[in-house]
Amino acid sequence: MKISNFILFVFLLFLSIGYSQKTLSGKVMNSANEPIAKAKIFLDSINSKVVTNRKGEFEVSLPEKVNTINVYSNEYGLLSSKFNNETVMNFMYLESETSQKKKSKKDDTVSLGYSKVNQKYEANVKQSMDTEKVVNNYRSIYELLRGRLPGVTITRDNKITIRGTSSIRNISDPLFVVNGMIVSSIDYILPNEVKSVSVLKDGAASIYGAQASNGVILITTK
Repeated sequence: MKISNFILFVFLLFLSIGYSQKTLSGKVMNSANEPIAKAKIFLDSINSKVVTNRKGEFEVSLPEKVNTINVYSNEYGLLSSKFNNETVMNFMYLESETSQKKKSKKDDTVSLGYSKVNQKYEANVKQSMDTEKVVNNYRSIYELLRGRLPGVTITRDNKITIRGTSSIRNISDPLFVVNGMIVSSIDYILPNEVKSVSVLKDGAASIYGAQASNGVILITTK
């Protein structure tokens, strides 16, 4: 009797797991009905690590609560659709979408953030600079960075501004994060110590809270 109860318990356990683990499949196409490969699938703002294959197809496992399915292509930009417990969802980029696309380079990191102003998800591209490809003959960290990070302006007195950011406080400096630690200044960093530099803004910088309203400069040292 005990053995039969145990078998029944195991059966019900596997049955419940099967029902709780939902999957979503679909295709991503362009306006010419051609498949789009390597498009990233986001569940709300979370990168599922799933990308479309060369036929534009994808299949992704879903957690319990998902409100929006987002598709991001480096070539075509972002598409979003409300999720209503479908098992199949297909996405197509229209000409109007591609004309407003936000391209990113192959090595750029893309994250999604929800814009309360525009009331929609927006793609944020983390621009990076690999300093190992730069000759280390600079006198300061500011000389190293000046003119090498798109959207970043560094004045003669070494004030850094990230274009496209706004702050409720009248402080132009971004937040500095060195090796994962928030610092008040990067003056002490020697150019030949720098391994890589990245820029975050908008939704991508939101993980650092209100203090990152002017964007974030991420620096990793060797």
